[in-house]
Amino acid sequence: MEDKESPYSVWYKLDNMANLMSLIARNRMPYIFRFSAGMDRPIKLSILQEALSNIMPRFPYYRVNLKPGFFWNYWDVNMANPRVIADSRYICQKMPLYHKGIFPFRVRAFQNRIACEFHHAITDGTGGLIFLKALVTEYLVLSGVKLSDPGDIFRPGQEPDLEEYEDGSKRYYQKRIPIPDSPIQGFQLPYRLLPPGINQVITGILPLKEALALAKSYGVTLTEFFAAIYIDCLQELIFSYPEKKQRKLMKPIRIFIPVNARNLFPSKTMRNFFVYGSPGIDPRLGRYDFQEILTEVHHQMRGAINKKRMNMQIRRAVRSELNPFIRIVPLPFKKITTRLAFPSLGENQHSGVITNLGPVNFPDELHPYIKDVQFFPASSYVMKTTCAVLSYQDKLYINFLSVIKETNLEKLFFRRLRKMGIPVKIQNGR
Repeated sequence: MEDKESPYSVWYKLDNMANLMSLIARNRMPYIFRFSAGMDRPIKLSILQEALSNIMPRFPYYRVNLKPGFFWNYWDVNMANPRVIADSRYICQKMPLYHKGIFPFRVRAFQNRIACEFHHAITDGTGGLIFLKALVTEYLVLSGVKLSDPGDIFRPGQEPDLEEYEDGSKRYYQKRIPIPDSPIQGFQLPYRLLPPGINQVITGILPLKEALALAKSYGVTLTEFFAAIYIDCLQELIFSYPEKKQRKLMKPIRIFIPVNARNLFPSKTMRNFFVYGSPGIDPRLGRYDFQEILTEVHHQMRGAINKKRMNMQIRRAVRSELNPFIRIVPLPFKKITTRLAFPSLGENQHSGVITNLGPVNFPDELHPYIKDVQFFPASSYVMKTTCAVLSYQDKLYINFLSVIKETNLEKLFFRRLRKMGIPVKIQNGR
């Protein structure tokens, strides 16, 4: 077999982030995220299946099956045909990636909704959204909708660019750059987990123009604005407890904010390529008012999201994979040590996640047939609640995915927006 990352490969290596995700994924940490599109009429399954079959040759790097090697997992070409399946009550369930014929994604349908769920081992939010847009577009074209110009949407018959296969982190890795310091453990919600595989979704639908105007009035981006509200709500939860419990919970509050690295480091990769900001406050110093939190988040994000800082993140992410001592450790031992170490070295440092993909656009001819587009984040048993944001047309969709019964955080978050004058429509479930 040829170890060559091209459309003609029989197999190829996982990207840097995929190696990590494939090692630590399990029932409690499935690392599945989801996109969905609500259509104007019930889905015709036969047409959706044909659309999926038509676009798959345009995404050969997703037509794979995970295989265990002696030292690392690898992607093997999957000659099976992906099938559209019914949606489930609980979204983003674990994928049995090692099973023969299993793809690292699945396409689901329910009534008028098309959904695509992806394992983070195969791609990030950028790649997942490109796939959903291609699928929905082909479905509508097969349904008889005329499309004059697809714009940037991937279409059947196009040749994949070789750069779509690349591992962006390895491309931009610089050996001599220092790694960033690791912060101490952050605050996490003190609630009991639901049984594995059970989660709940709460969606807030906001008018986009009003939300953008409010963020602009504070002199921050929409992501910074929502991150500040998120932090303030977590702070409020800490201070709502009796003083004795407060002392136990009093740790730094940090929010993990993924950032598309393609905006800083040019790449067409359709695999994982993101860095992150980690803004926060330390309530041990005293209670912060909202303006103080906004200022902290704004300046911390501005200081973190630049090439020099992000190069440090890439260096830290890639160095372990290239370490000659780690490379020779057999795969089963890598799994054990990685699963033991990851919570303390990664998620334990953060209190929550907010990921904002920004506006989603389709060609004008398709908009009448697509009622909404939504993004659902991967869950976390450490942080317990995660949040994903995108906008479509004139609406903003904020989706919380939680592995706990309590909804205190979500209630505080949306109540805060209403108090600021932003009308919020709440939906429960997928």
